[in-house]
Amino acid sequence: MHTISNEQFTNETIAFDGFSFIGCTFSNCVIIITTLDFNFERCSFYDSSLHVNPKLPIFAISHKLSQSTYDSDTNCYQNDYKYPQTVVELPEAVHR
Repeated sequence: MHTISNEQFTNETIAFDGFSFIGCTFSNCVIIITTLDFNFERCSFYDSSLHVNPKLPIFAISHKLSQSTYDSDTNCYQNDYKYPQTVVELPEAVHR
């Protein structure tokens, strides 16, 4: 897995599969998650959308998402990761 640390992403579409993001910031990004082969920790998401393959177990995705912080304009969709229809509530932010 390729690690990306302390980077800032703005207005980008990013496939998380195969990457580990540590301490990164995502602003107005579209995040695509199609497999569980990814990791992120201590990341921040602002006005972004996470699009999750509906075949992935929501518990596993929720656990991974709980390791980062989100603003109220960030949404997670689990229905069709290309054309989202259903909003999934994000876990509470973890402040350290």
